[in-house]
Amino acid sequence: MKNLKNLNLRTFIATLVTTFLAMSGYAAAEIKMVYAGYPSPQISSGKAVNFFAEHVEKRTDGAVKIEVNHSGSLYIEEKAIEALLAGAIDLAAAGTSTIGVFTRHYDWVNLPYIVSGDMKVGPVQLQQMMNSEVGLEIQAKVEKELGLKAIFMMSSNGGPRAIATRKTKLQTPADISGTKQRVSLAPLDVTINKAWGANPLPVPWADTFTGFSQGMFEGVQIPIPHIHNVGFDEMSEYVSMVNFQYLPQVMWVRVDYWESLPQDIRDTMVEVGKEAALYEQKVDQEMHQEFRDAITKRGTEIIDLTPAQMAEWQAASESVYTDPAVTKHTPPDLLNRLRKAGELGG
Repeated sequence: MKNLKNLNLRTFIATLVTTFLAMSGYAAAEIKMVYAGYPSPQISSGKAVNFFAEHVEKRTDGAVKIEVNHSGSLYIEEKAIEALLAGAIDLAAAGTSTIGVFTRHYDWVNLPYIVSGDMKVGPVQLQQMMNSEVGLEIQAKVEKELGLKAIFMMSSNGGPRAIATRKTKLQTPADISGTKQRVSLAPLDVTINKAWGANPLPVPWADTFTGFSQGMFEGVQIPIPHIHNVGFDEMSEYVSMVNFQYLPQVMWVRVDYWESLPQDIRDTMVEVGKEAALYEQKVDQEMHQEFRDAITKRGTEIIDLTPAQMAEWQAASESVYTDPAVTKHTPPDLLNRLRKAGELGG
């Protein structure tokens, strides 16, 4: 009888502890989240994903564990977003250009020369814009219309966008005229390339390497680390630093899933996300020259444009801002507010 009373007491205490943990958000059963995305652990955004997963688990004392599926091993880009929307996964990283397939409210991030091509400046400007009052207004529209929430943005993601070409030496927009360029499935990429006089060919990322190797298109427009890690530099004679935009990766979550999480878990994920965003910028700045050196070592020439040449690219891009499809989602007044939010003091 005494043993039975002790057993009942232990059961009662265990029940109290479990109830307390559940009420505090740290339930006895851990919360397991499945993440999928393109970023490789070799580049800044992939490293930031690892940082996020590791620190969220640590700061929740193991209550949250994130299963990380890098490099498209589970889903890649638009397929990851489709899987996220379908509830097959809990978190996904996809670029703001890729999200343009689902909503055009994030076109502003990828407008040509919306921020500085200096990778120590441009990514900081994008973060300021994203977290500003106007940036939060745009996010609220996406949450309502698409049902996706941005936890944090990896704004550098390899630095500014360069163009790797098989044979064509690009220095001015006249050089790209008439050439076939691989672009993402996002409509804005098509608009930009048409403004330059190029022949844009939308190709899913999963098919890009094969298409480039077979000569289906002349150019691929991605940042330096991606050019090297994927092996595009082995098939390119030139890489031109046109620096016309960044390709931020965003950590996305479904709104309904997010709202089902305890508040303290959400707060921790947001806090760690801010730190991961800063970490990602730091990694990119430290690694950029290493990737440039690796590309030139493979025999590919990197072309750094002069200020005069860069001005020609910027001038050739101006018509993008007045394109009806762009102004519909990023009208002049909204654009002015975003630019104001991206101004850096000092």
